[in-house]
Amino acid sequence: MGVALAATLGVSESTVSRMKTEQLENLLAFLYALGFKVVPQGKVCVDADELRMLRQTYARAVQCEQVAAQLFGTADE
Repeated sequence: MGVALAATLGVSESTVSRMKTEQLENLLAFLYALGFKVVPQGKVCVDADELRMLRQTYARAVQCEQVAAQLFGTADE
């Protein structure tokens, strides 16, 4: 990872190593102060209002047996 990152940034591997050990925590704090979050590449972020709506929709769906069966299948399948 260090080699590829160094090549991408156009710096040496030792510079990347120093950045990780000396500056990473400050950089993450800087991004957080700006209102950003750092998440793994495989994760997907959604707006808090959208998440609230999805949770409410899910809660309603599972309360209705027919809707839950249509959305999620049944135990008999």
